[in-house]
Amino acid sequence: MRRIYLESFLGLIILFLASLKGYELIVYELNTDYDYLLQEHSSQAFYDLLSPIYEEKGLEYTKSELEKFATASHRLLQPHTMDELPPEVKEVFDEDPTANIAFDDERDFWFRFDESTPFFKISDNPNSPIIQAVNFDDNMVWIFFIAGFALYCVLLIWFLSRRIRELERVTVEFASGNFKARASTASAKSVGTLNKSFNNMADKVSRLITSNKMLTNAVAHELRTPIFRLQWQADLLADSSLNEQQTKYVNSIVEDIDEMEEMVEELLYYAKMERPETELRTESLELNSLLFELKDKWQQETPLPITVKDTDCKEAQIKTDPKLLKRALDNLLRNAMRYADNQIMLEVTEDDEHCMISIHDDGNGIDEKDWPHLFEAFYSADKSRNKSTSGFGLGLAIVRQIMELQRGDVSISHSPLGGACFTVSLPK
Repeated sequence: MRRIYLESFLGLIILFLASLKGYELIVYELNTDYDYLLQEHSSQAFYDLLSPIYEEKGLEYTKSELEKFATASHRLLQPHTMDELPPEVKEVFDEDPTANIAFDDERDFWFRFDESTPFFKISDNPNSPIIQAVNFDDNMVWIFFIAGFALYCVLLIWFLSRRIRELERVTVEFASGNFKARASTASAKSVGTLNKSFNNMADKVSRLITSNKMLTNAVAHELRTPIFRLQWQADLLADSSLNEQQTKYVNSIVEDIDEMEEMVEELLYYAKMERPETELRTESLELNSLLFELKDKWQQETPLPITVKDTDCKEAQIKTDPKLLKRALDNLLRNAMRYADNQIMLEVTEDDEHCMISIHDDGNGIDEKDWPHLFEAFYSADKSRNKSTSGFGLGLAIVRQIMELQRGDVSISHSPLGGACFTVSLPK
């Protein structure tokens, strides 16, 4: 908003100054300047009034009366020689020796009575309080102009920011997963047609996402039946009399079917986690006890040693859905099993507001450029990996969905073991 304000304010000032310049060009330069013309006529009349006095009373008397006039009108009367004249005034008298009056660039009045008298200049007295007050008032006009522009821009930005913030709130709400969020189209809250355009876009995006979820869910459900039939037929085939080569092919088919079944289950679970109406069944859990319980189960599935790091957080507790938390930790641990070389370490830490569970491995780690995308569905940091080593790209996405449901967070960092460290953070 600060940038919009500055751009509006500077733009308004530049436009105003350009308007003044255009006015000056058209009125004073391209056309006759009637202010100057009136000033010249008034000065000529003043000179014509003085000339008879000079001819009758002489220079000293006329000069004395002029000084009285200048003092009374808060002006200065200054005599000058020809050499002291400004160039523009000197040019007037050089071109026409009979000329008696002239104006300099500051529009000060110059005159002489004849060639024997000095040149006189009548100008405003800068030391006069009245002249200073007049100049101050003239300058105050510009201050009021600038203040008016500033106030106008403040009010404009205030009105705009209220509407834009409301639209921003709806945008953030929509981006957070509330696909029913819509911007108000009331005239008091609309930013032109932007609100209506946002709503049209939100309707289309919402329909696309909803139809995509429904399609994924439907396909996953429909695949269960043919996969079950394939499993049944493969089992029958495996029990029949087969030679070694045929047995190898059948076992490969069974592995592929099991992989398809696992992928379907992952898809269905991911779709379930995406539903905002997913119900949480929370209870109080002591994290160290939970980790030791899960560690024993995980250790049966891998030859790699799994250890729980000894910390000061032996009694750290959180209120969470244990089933969902176990699923999230299970996904992270299986991810560590795929990439660890020699060991996996579990760690519990806490601060004033959160409890954190970290899973470390000593594998090759993950390039930092992949970190922002790791928790996106179907994303794989190593495109060359096959499903047996990298999974389907849904495990970490499911972890993120579970954490968001429980107002928690999941992040990745470098592990002191040399590999990756995944950390889930949950409020106490």
